[in-house]
Amino acid sequence: MKILSLTSIVTATIMGFLNLPISNLSVNAQTPNFFCGKIGATPATIANKKGNNIPIILWSANNYFSQSGEDTLTRCTRVSGILSTQERNGYRNITVGTSKNGEPNICAAIGGSCRLLYQVPGGQNPQKARQELLRRVANPQPNLPPITID
Repeated sequence: MKILSLTSIVTATIMGFLNLPISNLSVNAQTPNFFCGKIGATPATIANKKGNNIPIILWSANNYFSQSGEDTLTRCTRVSGILSTQERNGYRNITVGTSKNGEPNICAAIGGSCRLLYQVPGGQNPQKARQELLRRVANPQPNLPPITID
């Protein structure tokens, strides 16, 4: 009898551990995942939430990133990866920074530096631009047009 009950306990414990990843998958499926895709011929940072692809940022100006040596597709891919990583910590590290020429930008504070996401368009309030990005990445809505970087 003792062998049978010990076997039952071990089996129940193993089954419990096997079920952990399945329950975690259902939670992760509800949070957005970001990737770089295209809308027409234009690269776009897209959130995939519950199987829906929702454009968040449209990267329309190829010359915008000439100082960094990145084209729009490279920037799109890099920023999409940063947003996916930042999702894990609730986007707490997405902040407003300043470029070398004094222009405000949205960046992700990672490892002591601020990784540029994009420069705040002229005339926009940097804090409002940050809040708008956070609102869109935290809860992507298909009825909102993407933020256009040009």
